[in-house]
Amino acid sequence: MTTIDRADAYALLTDGRAVRLRSATTADWRAVHDFAATLGPDSLYRRFFGAPSDPGTLLADLVCGPQPEQGPATHGGLLAILDGDVVGLAEWYRAGQPDGQAEIAFAVSDALHGRGIATLLAEHLMIAAERAQIRQLLAVTQGDNRDMLGVFVALGVPVERAWDGGVCTLTIDLDLDSAGRAALLEASAKREGLADEASLRSLLAPGSIAVIGNLADPATQRLLAELSAFSGPVHHGGVVGEELPQDARPELAVITSPPHRTVAAARRCAERGVRALIVTATGFDREQGLDLLKVCRAAGIRLVGPGSLGVAAPHGPEGFSALLSATPPDPGPAGVAVQSGGIGLALLSHLDRLGIGVSTFAAVGEKYDVSANDLLLHWEQDTDTKLGLLHVESFGNPRKFAQTARRLSRLIPLLAVDPEQSPSQARTALYAQAGIIAVPSLGALVDAAALVAHQPLPRGRRVAVVGNTRGMVSLAVQACIKAEFEVTCAVDATPAADAARLASEIAAAFAADHSDHSDDRPEAVLLALAPTAPGPLALDAAVDAVPPGVPVLAVLAEQPESVAVRRYGAGQEHGLPCYNDAAAAVDALTAARRAGRVRRLSSTRVEYPAGVDLPALRGLVDACLKHDPDGRELHPSENDALLSALGIESARLGPDAHGATVTAWQDKIFGPVLFGLSDLGRQPVTMLAPVDSRVAESVAARVAGTPAPALADLFRRAAALVDACPEVSSFWLTVDFDDEGVRRGEAATLLVPAESGNPYLRRLRRAPVE
Repeated sequence: MTTIDRADAYALLTDGRAVRLRSATTADWRAVHDFAATLGPDSLYRRFFGAPSDPGTLLADLVCGPQPEQGPATHGGLLAILDGDVVGLAEWYRAGQPDGQAEIAFAVSDALHGRGIATLLAEHLMIAAERAQIRQLLAVTQGDNRDMLGVFVALGVPVERAWDGGVCTLTIDLDLDSAGRAALLEASAKREGLADEASLRSLLAPGSIAVIGNLADPATQRLLAELSAFSGPVHHGGVVGEELPQDARPELAVITSPPHRTVAAARRCAERGVRALIVTATGFDREQGLDLLKVCRAAGIRLVGPGSLGVAAPHGPEGFSALLSATPPDPGPAGVAVQSGGIGLALLSHLDRLGIGVSTFAAVGEKYDVSANDLLLHWEQDTDTKLGLLHVESFGNPRKFAQTARRLSRLIPLLAVDPEQSPSQARTALYAQAGIIAVPSLGALVDAAALVAHQPLPRGRRVAVVGNTRGMVSLAVQACIKAEFEVTCAVDATPAADAARLASEIAAAFAADHSDHSDDRPEAVLLALAPTAPGPLALDAAVDAVPPGVPVLAVLAEQPESVAVRRYGAGQEHGLPCYNDAAAAVDALTAARRAGRVRRLSSTRVEYPAGVDLPALRGLVDACLKHDPDGRELHPSENDALLSALGIESARLGPDAHGATVTAWQDKIFGPVLFGLSDLGRQPVTMLAPVDSRVAESVAARVAGTPAPALADLFRRAAALVDACPEVSSFWLTVDFDDEGVRRGEAATLLVPAESGNPYLRRLRRAPVE
């Protein structure tokens, strides 16, 4: 029997609470019946176009009644459950409608109108309906029912309206083109960002805090001491919360108790209305982890950890720091998300030394719930965050991560550690496509952060090098050339140079005689200095000679630290990043230049290329799995049909055509991944689906050694396949290509049953223990 509502997930409401969305079953008859009692007269009238004598029985029979023994299901519903009660219902009916159509209706408890429940249900129902080959949804409503009309306006999808007297029939076409899908995704992302921000408010701006743990534990003692500066109430609740005062209603709780006590502590927190939880312990077995997650999900609690170092949000009068073993950070521009507590401690120490304050810090640990994705969504809304620093080892939902980071990287620089640093690796591809600037180590992250936090981003690759010895100038120039910077001038001001002489040389680099050739002006200044006098050289005058908006950094050969920040300006308000190695300085400048380039890029919608027939693809995949539910390889004729549905047709090629192979598969960590390789002996390149046109063109040029629009188009079509059809476990295709197009060669496709649902659908991701 085919149904269209196989949902079971948690998602966030506009007030930040987590609601469970799941399919209605016959066992839910009583719950649906009782839900009707939460509907006032107006809501009942809008749902039934009248006032039935027993609305509970009528509604429960409609939604939970028996299905036909043969053929597809004729009706059903999705339930929204909050605190154990049904608070919303989306119903659907196939009976009496043509094939490919279903009528839908919504009802939400009167007390929860305006919280986004109906919109969430509509999003999930649309995805489920599409999977069941339903192409149109119909909603019949009174013309003055603005709530129902508003649900579909908020979705961002085209809606046709047909009026008959005072009744309006809304028709929602699910066969959206790429632009329509992109608009739906953008609207959903905005709603998700607002809901996620609301859900993190109790974590990052709580009005009251509880610490749950043994008072003899040093971690508990440290947290209580650190929270002594918090402006709101701070409670100690004992090992499992048994000592919380009766009138205590903390918004945030930090549990330091061991795993076997944590679940009981979490239950006590849920009873007291806690909205966010930080769990510091490690060593949870799967059963303990699932129990902890179940408690938090049922109570709508956002969970950080287990294994979290803690959270800090030092800005504002209600700022606080709840970290196990770190000096509370000063407020500042850097948002920091790490997975490892040890890495977080080291990074905070470096930031403090460099005078870089923190807007928010979170060590997410094992990421049962709150992850780097949530921090990105928060930074997108947070005006205090001007720079994002990431050190994460895995991604719960890489496609959402890339989607969010792509938006955020246009607003603030995002820097992340990527030890792989290879275009053939998936993590590197994920960061590159998302606009995240990847660096190879924690040290490189610190080096780049020192420059990005204290200086403007360079607009290009032109650098002026000014030094006080020939050797220092030579080292700096060679580092610049190796990193593909253009050195506009290289000046040895001699060992006798003072700050005034350095300032004069810098001013000359930006002299007026360049006015007719502004493209020759430096876009960064690198000072390369050796110790030539007993004391340190004053650099204020030299730095002041650099025009506004142009970054300046220094290499100081005698400096013991790999990177330090010297203050300058009348009030010491500016920071000059100083490195003891020219290569490290230029690497930091490279990261800053890449961040500047990302900031200047216009946002690009990721759309499937024209000619991709999604209904045909879904129909082919579903038909194969219907007959072979365990999956199988496609037959040659089926592969031909699949390629045609993708719009990959053979063209007549010239004698200079080259061969290429595209391989795609569903990676367990990164989602759908593509691998492009040509017969030209060039390095293969990995891409993550979906692929926008700019990335596809760049990758195709790297694979082919020259611009290859036909190959770029092929990559986008293969990406559309594995993005739209998660059941395509692997796909392999050889082609010949030239400027005219591609010629299809051998192909192989393996289908494997996969969890249904859109990867961008608004829902809390599955935890590692689920």
